[in-house]
Amino acid sequence: MAVTAQRKEATPPAKDEVADAGIRISDAATRVGVSARTLRYYEELGLLAPSLYTTGGERRYTPDDLVHLQRILELREVLGMNLDEIREFLSLETRLDQLRASYRASKGATSKRARAEQKATLREAMELNESLAQQIGAKLARMDGFRAKLVSDAQRCRELLDELE
Repeated sequence: MAVTAQRKEATPPAKDEVADAGIRISDAATRVGVSARTLRYYEELGLLAPSLYTTGGERRYTPDDLVHLQRILELREVLGMNLDEIREFLSLETRLDQLRASYRASKGATSKRARAEQKATLREAMELNESLAQQIGAKLARMDGFRAKLVSDAQRCRELLDELE
């Protein structure tokens, strides 16, 4: 079964990339503990696209795809983000990766223009990081408030139990 690369960039696949057929949707789903339907839904929403497809159109997932999927699940399960929040968060992280690469590529440049571009890159990265930190901070504050209420309710139950004894 031949595998072709279906990447966002129009770069030809490397020989070893074509030889590595990736893993089937059912195997990818099993590895991360979700259903194949969930993977299809994430693809429909634009959260996760398989990097490879067979000539017959079957999805194939690479190790990088699985890492990306783990990130989605982490944001959903650990931080309680909904899918729109996850899409926004991942979009900002992708932009940060682009800025990081741009900064590293221009790091040795010494011209005035290059330094101005580096500063602009760093300012944008700083703003994005602060935005992500604020999003996480807001989630954590809500979680802390919820936890504090539970602790308070448990303490009140303890006090009532003490009164009954």
